[in-house]
Amino acid sequence: MNNPPELVTARLRLRALTEADTEAIVALFADPAMSAHFAVPLTDPSRVRAMVDRRLSYDGPAGMGHWVIERDGEVIGLAHLRPSEELPGRVPEIGYYLSRAHGGKGLATEAAGALLAHGLTGLGLSSVWALVGESNVASQNLVRRLGFLDVGGGDHYGSGPHRVFVALPSEHGKPHHIAMPLS
Repeated sequence: MNNPPELVTARLRLRALTEADTEAIVALFADPAMSAHFAVPLTDPSRVRAMVDRRLSYDGPAGMGHWVIERDGEVIGLAHLRPSEELPGRVPEIGYYLSRAHGGKGLATEAAGALLAHGLTGLGLSSVWALVGESNVASQNLVRRLGFLDVGGGDHYGSGPHRVFVALPSEHGKPHHIAMPLS
């Protein structure tokens, strides 16, 4: 059962994805740009509903799971911190999707930073990983701003070449370059 903790930042609320969020997520992925880096576009509402159902059935480590990203009560994105389905050892992997209408304001960085801080500091994980499509330069720049290190590449998620990034806690036990959530 998906039940990650709520995370609050200066401008955002990240809360557990619920069944009631399904239509908001369908509307979010109706924009073809939202799945431009996926093997199969998620513009088909039935595909999005199936994806939400898979996320709602998440049964992994406590504190991890799937969040909606809200700003002023509006669902503007989707995020996860969960064991990787692509990397060996089921290492913790972060992912985030933000509506284009809310892009360019640092909100994706804020949301991803909150998840990263939650993973490294809140959960005490030894690392958090990110897989970013080779063509997704904006997302590569985002994870680099958060202190992720590019450690290689490979074909992942059936959508071609990805860069593999890892974030590690600093020598002081806190992640590099991350603003901690307010909650």
